[in-house]
Amino acid sequence: MSLVPSTREWITFGELDDQCRRHKKSMLDEIDRLIDFRPIESLLMRMYRGTRGRPPIPPLMLFKALLLEQWYGLSDVQVVQEIHDRRSFERFIGFTVRDYLLDDSTLVRFRQRLRDFRYEKELFNELNRQLASFGLFVRSCTLVDATLVKGATTAGSTRADGTPVDPDVTITVRKDKPVDGMKVHVSMDHESELIEAVDLTSNIVHDSQVFEALLPDDTGGVFADKAYDSTAHRNLIHARHWYDGILHKARRNRRLTEHERCRNRSNSRIRSRIEAKMNDLKRWGHLARLRYYGIERNLTQVYFTAMAVNLKRACKLVLVT
Repeated sequence: MSLVPSTREWITFGELDDQCRRHKKSMLDEIDRLIDFRPIESLLMRMYRGTRGRPPIPPLMLFKALLLEQWYGLSDVQVVQEIHDRRSFERFIGFTVRDYLLDDSTLVRFRQRLRDFRYEKELFNELNRQLASFGLFVRSCTLVDATLVKGATTAGSTRADGTPVDPDVTITVRKDKPVDGMKVHVSMDHESELIEAVDLTSNIVHDSQVFEALLPDDTGGVFADKAYDSTAHRNLIHARHWYDGILHKARRNRRLTEHERCRNRSNSRIRSRIEAKMNDLKRWGHLARLRYYGIERNLTQVYFTAMAVNLKRACKLVLVT
């Protein structure tokens, strides 16, 4: 039930006809049944405290529209067109969307409002709280990794006045080749393959600098590649009595022992599962390339991608269980 009342108490003949039609089974319907969007709506309504002027378009509609963009790789203009054209989209958004003038500029302003209030992380955490209440997060161990993502522009691009288009897009070297863009950091629950935390930085920021912020409060162990190998990280894991699954890295004048090589082989089998999740974010979450300029704007896209991927995964888990 929406916290924002409809502007009318009657339904149109078209809406009545839609209710009588047979609906094609859709992931969107499964998500609508699975998730209680009322806490999300309550949180979003806190951004609209004014009582003057026209009532806003229900922000839950706009929130769902941004999720649709990530699931289907749509722009603001395209998602508005599809909402008014596809019945499954309209059911997911809510039939009362017909009462409002929804356009792409509305989504732009809504996204800016989210950034102003810094609500993206709270929305992500609320959805994860609900998924955890279903018992989907096992947290036997957590996998941590980072991936490079292309920026909306290339590093070094400048405007007519000589200022950089996006100073947060920088160049790093991977396999002896320069790569520009930003870096997405992810932690994932091993058993459920649900994303627990995300972050976005310049790609010159080392993976290890974001390590602690990605860790949940309760887990049985942490698995990560050699980039995270440090005494500080291992001490942190041991202090919390977690299993240490960070791969060991050889250093100058110090080769790996046979025991460390064996542990690396064993831990790599578990750690490597996060690589598939990175592929999901880029391929199915359409995060192969960032859409906007600046870390702050693109962080909103990263959070919505993580929410979209988690909701899609949760539907599969619920069907299996």
